[in-house]
Amino acid sequence: MLIHIEKIVYPGRRLGLIEGKVVFTDRGLPGETVEVEVFKDRRTYSEARTLRIVEPSPARVEPRCAHYLACSPYQDMDYGLEIEVKRTQVAEILTRELKRPIKDFALTPSPLVWGYRNKIGLRVLRDDGQARFVYHEPGEQASFVAVDRCHLVPDRVNDLLAGLLRTINDVPLLTVDGVEIRTSASSGESLLLCSLASEAETAATAAALKGLKREFGLAGAVASIFDGKHYRDEKLFGRDFIEEKTGGLVFRIGARSFFQTNVGILESVFEDVAAAAGATSETVIADLYCGLGTFGLFLAKRSREVFGVEPDADNVDFLKKNLELNGIGNFAVCEGTAEEWLPEILEREPAVVILDPPRRGVDPSIVHDLVDDPVPRVIYLSCNPTTLARDLKGFLEGYDLVDVRVYDFFPHTPHIETLAVLEQRKPDIISI
Repeated sequence: MLIHIEKIVYPGRRLGLIEGKVVFTDRGLPGETVEVEVFKDRRTYSEARTLRIVEPSPARVEPRCAHYLACSPYQDMDYGLEIEVKRTQVAEILTRELKRPIKDFALTPSPLVWGYRNKIGLRVLRDDGQARFVYHEPGEQASFVAVDRCHLVPDRVNDLLAGLLRTINDVPLLTVDGVEIRTSASSGESLLLCSLASEAETAATAAALKGLKREFGLAGAVASIFDGKHYRDEKLFGRDFIEEKTGGLVFRIGARSFFQTNVGILESVFEDVAAAAGATSETVIADLYCGLGTFGLFLAKRSREVFGVEPDADNVDFLKKNLELNGIGNFAVCEGTAEEWLPEILEREPAVVILDPPRRGVDPSIVHDLVDDPVPRVIYLSCNPTTLARDLKGFLEGYDLVDVRVYDFFPHTPHIETLAVLEQRKPDIISI
């Protein structure tokens, strides 16, 4: 069955039509004719898989990674088309949800489109006793695709992965069932997190991996050990953190810390967030999902006081260390959730509230509280345009959307980072 691909809809599904009925498939670029096989036929749409590209687009390029469909399915298009696809997706999602045209916004491309990721996580599977790194096949839990080299991470990380795999096979280390590598863009050092199926090989794993330290700039290694019920972390050797320098700041980052994956584009976001905040020496700022303090630290030296809210104990420890490393004393650490702390923080009358939540977006109570007791400005950085649109719809009951900006943190993937700036709506003035 042949279909013409009309567009790519978030998060990456290719949309075509068969006799007026929508068909979603996994491969194909806008304007291409592809052959598909329908595997699920619903009342209003069908789901299919692409068998072959019949008439390719001039924008089609050869993917670099053999496993690209598992992690970066936009590798088959040139970067110019990818940027336009993402711009169109954000415009359509926001326009549909907010019921007003949202289309004229800035989109900042990534300075690097290859080798930009500072983190990679892979499973370890064994065939005939030989370990290999794998990703899950798209949409599958029981089938996998081998990962020999990932072009989204720097070459030095691929070299480390190759050395790590040799070590796992040569020793052999039979209980290693997953690895994650975090790398500092500023120093080049890496931190290794190994998942172990049992603690029996903890000492042997530490001894074997120490050999990689000097050759690959390994700052240290941490084991995540399964005890039959839970995982616990144990330092194997070296440091259990790396340090990243960006935005004039030093960030200490642990094996499980959240930090932006593409540091190259982060400074652009810093500057835009600072401009949107308009902070002065009298400004009070609330950073409700502050993590290690990424945005709160950057704004602290431009404001009177920052309240940073973070529920994760490990993140709080690193946040406090980052405050110390950067000599910041006007930052109040609020240990707990945004839902718990927001009512008390609003009593301090912040001028700016920063939201950088996980993919699920913010809790409805946050939107309700900020609409009920509005602040002059809300800055919302989202990694999921669908939950952003939902939350903005609630915010528009008491705020005006004054700016939207998109950043391509994740080239060759469907992921999109969007910044929305909201200002408290001024009451209508009725003339007599």
